[in-house]
Amino acid sequence: MPITNLVPPHRRQEKGIKGLFKNPLIRLLAINWLIGLFTTILICAGILLTNAAGMQELILNSENPIVPLALLFFGLLITICSVTMGVAVMSLPREDLGDDPDR
Repeated sequence: MPITNLVPPHRRQEKGIKGLFKNPLIRLLAINWLIGLFTTILICAGILLTNAAGMQELILNSENPIVPLALLFFGLLITICSVTMGVAVMSLPREDLGDDPDR
């Protein structure tokens, strides 16, 4: 059974952000995106606080430290959020295909 069948028909027609978050798949992805965001913040803070690979020194010695900080943060954000959302989708229970070779 597809996950979209879990939403009653009257809820599928709702418009706007309220209707969007009533979809369980969108809610699942949003929650896991937030988990990825929190993890990214922790990893960036850990890299900077521990001076891993001299990143803190490199960033602080640059003439505009905002650019390398933004590149580090958004690069990690895209990667880690993609991983958390991918794990969530791949962990969803799937319909048993059985012995039917046509599926």
